[in-house]
Amino acid sequence: MYGFISGTTDTDDMRYCPKCGEEIREWKGDGTAVCVECGYHFGVVGCED
Repeated sequence: MYGFISGTTDTDDMRYCPKCGEEIREWKGDGTAVCVECGYHFGVVGCED
């Protein structure tokens, strides 16, 4: 099943890679991060109640 989530990400919530667990040391200007260990590029979208 595929879906679409939109929103803004906050790099303050990105400390560790969700794929390999390595500490994140590279953040992008678009609110995403890249793991230098495994190359995983990701963003975190928070949901409000």
